[in-house]
Amino acid sequence: IDPRKVELARHNARIYGVEDMIEFVVGDFFLLAPYLKADLVFLSPPWGGPSYNQTPVYTLDMLKPKDGHAVFQAAQKIAPNIIMFLPRNVDISQVEELSWLSSPPLDFE
Repeated sequence: IDPRKVELARHNARIYGVEDMIEFVVGDFFLLAPYLKADLVFLSPPWGGPSYNQTPVYTLDMLKPKDGHAVFQAAQKIAPNIIMFLPRNVDISQVEELSWLSSPPLDFE
């Protein structure tokens, strides 16, 4: 949604020599997702602000504006490979469960 952040990502890709391997899109993920196809989706959803680290275990339903399951399901329609950038204190069992819900199940790292 934020063109400035997309420009920063493009700048970083240029520095690392991979800009020509990435298609940058500015827009609302949930509005664009039904029309996108890719090899990989990198997700970095909002964690809800600085208070995310004040809870011992961060759960996927704490992601905003939609929970982690909704974000993952939208990404599955785009690409077979999904990377999610999540807080260090995320409930790993919930994230692993997402991989089992895929058909076929995704590898989990």
